[in-house]
Amino acid sequence: MYHSLIISGKNTFTEWGVVPTSRPVVDPPEVKTTYIDLPASNGVLDYSDLLLGTIPYSQRKGSWEFAVRPGYSWPTVYSSIMNYLHGQKHTVILEDDPYYQYTGRLSVNKWKSDENYSLITIDYDLDPFKQRTTSSDDADWLWNDLFDLTIRYGNFSVEGTKYRNFINEGIKVSTPTITCSAAMSVLFGGETYNLVTGRNYNMNLSFQPGDNVMKFTGTGTVAVSYREVSL
Repeated sequence: MYHSLIISGKNTFTEWGVVPTSRPVVDPPEVKTTYIDLPASNGVLDYSDLLLGTIPYSQRKGSWEFAVRPGYSWPTVYSSIMNYLHGQKHTVILEDDPYYQYTGRLSVNKWKSDENYSLITIDYDLDPFKQRTTSSDDADWLWNDLFDLTIRYGNFSVEGTKYRNFINEGIKVSTPTITCSAAMSVLFGGETYNLVTGRNYNMNLSFQPGDNVMKFTGTGTVAVSYREVSL
């Protein structure tokens, strides 16, 4: 394994023949803190999570350095990488962490070349949270049936009533897209919501981290699609 990056579907090793000089990682985002230091009080007043109810984060910023493999023309590699990513927004997957993707802007910082080697540095400015590379409707382990241990896919049929427990293993709220083959209703959080034929997207049906039990009533098929986010 060369610890490649997959940048919007292109593998840095197989596409350009570049190898990271050290195992690539994505630096953590800085915590946005708000402190007020009152002269007549002990310590400080911490208002960091007052507005959102959670701690806000800055962008993830850093860089990766790559070496060009022998046999590859560095001017060709340089132009190809520049044309593809410099200043562009991309998704990035670490080969060492294949189940999550980052989103943000990439740029070429510098290129160093001599008769022995060529190095290229790519800067990143990524969103603070990473997302699952798969959503619940194409991964069978993101949710399961309530009251039993059977793991199922994110597509299921409803004939009468059916309970589902959607597990959000991320740390943020995730709002699903619910696609129905026919109109039906869903009970969630003590409230009943009508679902139309086709795509439904309702912020009131957002999944909190942990268990999210829904009761579907009607006849038809349902697909529930959502992605978990993590730091």
